[in-house]
Amino acid sequence: MPRSFVSLLLLLAAALGLACDAGGAGQSGGESAAQATARRLGLHGTALAASLPRPHFVLTDTAGHAFDFHARTQGRLTLLYFGYTNCPDICPLQLSHLAAALDKLPKLRDQIDVVFVGVDAARDTPKRVRSWLDHFDPNFYGLTGTDLALQRAQLAASVPTASVEARFKGGYTVSHAGWVLVVTPDDQLRLRYQSSVGSDEWAHDLPILLKEKWPG
Repeated sequence: MPRSFVSLLLLLAAALGLACDAGGAGQSGGESAAQATARRLGLHGTALAASLPRPHFVLTDTAGHAFDFHARTQGRLTLLYFGYTNCPDICPLQLSHLAAALDKLPKLRDQIDVVFVGVDAARDTPKRVRSWLDHFDPNFYGLTGTDLALQRAQLAASVPTASVEARFKGGYTVSHAGWVLVVTPDDQLRLRYQSSVGSDEWAHDLPILLKEKWPG
C-alpha cells in the first residue's frame, strides 16, 4: 500500500479521534476512559474513543464455507485485518509481527483468533489466501468474498473500504486500511494497531488484552 495513502489514513484517524474526544471528553483533558486505560496499561495500540460492538458480517473461508465473523469469534480475543495477498509491504509486515508474537506465547495461542480478510476479490481466491497465510501461521483464518460482501464487511468494522490505487503492466495495487483491529473478549472493538508495532510489543500487549476488564 503506498505510503502516501497510509499517511492520509493516519491523518484522517487522528482527526476523527479528536472530533470524538471533543464531543465525549471526560475530566482528563479530552482523554476517554478507554484511552486512559490503554495508556495506563502501556498498550502499543490506539484505543478508540468509544468502543464498537463486535462486527457482524459473513464471508467465505478458505475451505469454501460460510464464515459468520460475529458467531465464530464471539467471546474471544480477535485480531482482524483487512488486506490483500499481493500487497508488497504493509500486509506481510503486519502478519509477520503477529505470527512472531504468537510464537512467543505458546500457552495463550489457542485463546486468540487472527482473521485476515482478502479485500482484492479478483485475486484473493480461497486457495490463494490459504497458501499465502500458511507462510505466516496455518492457524490464521482467511476470508474472501464478492466485492459487495467485502465492502459490507469493511463498513461493519468501520474501516475505509478498499479500492484500486494504481494500475501497472501485469497488475495493480490496492489501497486499504492498514490497521489490525482488536476485538476484546467482551465483544467490543476497542483498539487498532499500526504496522510499526513489532512482535515484542504485540507479545507484551496480548496477555493484557486477554484478561483486562475495560470500563463500560
